Amino acid sequence: MPADRRSGASPRELHRAQVVERLRHRGRTSRAELVEATGLSRDTVSGLVAELLADGEVVVAPGQPRTDAGGGRPPQHLTLNPAAGVLLGLDFGHRRVLMVLVDAAHEVVGWRRRTYPPGTSWPERCTVALTAVEELLAEDPAGRPLAGCGVGVPGGTVQRADVLATIRARVSAALDVPVRTDNNARLAGLAEATWGAARGIADVAYLRLSAGVGGALVLGGRIRTGSHDLGGELGHVCVDPAGPVCRCTKRGCLEAHVRLEQVLADTGCHSLPELRSRVAAGEEAVCAVVARAGRRVGGVLAAVGTALDLHHFVLAGELVVLGEALLEPVRDTLRAQLGLGASAQQDGQGTSAAQVVPAQLGDQAGALGAIALLLGDPGIDLTPAGTGV
Repeated sequence: MPADRRSGASPRELHRAQVVERLRHRGRTSRAELVEATGLSRDTVSGLVAELLADGEVVVAPGQPRTDAGGGRPPQHLTLNPAAGVLLGLDFGHRRVLMVLVDAAHEVVGWRRRTYPPGTSWPERCTVALTAVEELLAEDPAGRPLAGCGVGVPGGTVQRADVLATIRARVSAALDVPVRTDNNARLAGLAEATWGAARGIADVAYLRLSAGVGGALVLGGRIRTGSHDLGGELGHVCVDPAGPVCRCTKRGCLEAHVRLEQVLADTGCHSLPELRSRVAAGEEAVCAVVARAGRRVGGVLAAVGTALDLHHFVLAGELVVLGEALLEPVRDTLRAQLGLGASAQQDGQGTSAAQVVPAQLGDQAGALGAIALLLGDPGIDLTPAGTGV
């Protein structure tokens, strides 16, 4: 069979890798979905799946028949062989670490959450996490090997090489597996694109509205970090050059205007529950502040959408509990400001196809995003032992 000149692999080997990559990234997938996702013919996909099943690299999802027969049965779904191993996701916050263990078929084995006082050193945080990881690994009844660990850290930490070196050294030494790290807001965006509000969407902008404003650009199913590891920092786009000074020292950043503390101050509210109650009651002045915040968010998303031809946007964080009082101004601004690349695409009713949706994964998004980061890394081996692949 002729080899591909770029990689030395034959066309069939490359097609097989496409199928495996799709199952690796998306989990449970039918043959028809594999045909659509890869662009390969139905016969080619059927042959490749038969090979993968015979080799043990792929299995039929539990609870389904082993073969495709007629009779109106639901389509058979396939996954990577869960015996290949498990992946660990850690999401470090300022006061807690959240951990999840997931197998190669995307099935969750278990969760752990541990807390520590604010200001706890990074070596101590790692010790807290690794103690709980031992318990989590013991929960896997099959005792499958750990293939890799993904770690999410707060945004500013990503630029501190000493902290990242400490985390990687501690975790790698304790677990003896490859360790990958990223900003936990970016990982949350990747999780939403993999399993959450934007599942199956290749190109997504994610924005978290909380004590700070973090974000992610997921393009082609992968996080884009840029030349200086600052990709997705939409909270630091300037929306008003004369605005308040941001914690980054610039003036008028989106974060300086729409972070939770600022919105509470602008509305005269003392807490998020109070703000939510007053919005629900329709207090005009409070709703006006929230709408203004929504328009500012919408303006930044419109600029990103126009530049990158995006029309799927996910909003997360505490402020999203305000619902349509916040989301409607975001959508209205997007409709008004999006460039032709996104706004010209319309749904069946002739309205803009741009979608703004609330996040679905909540507090678990960062840890799940660390798993998604590993699944997208070809350096993390998920080939079952003894398959000869």
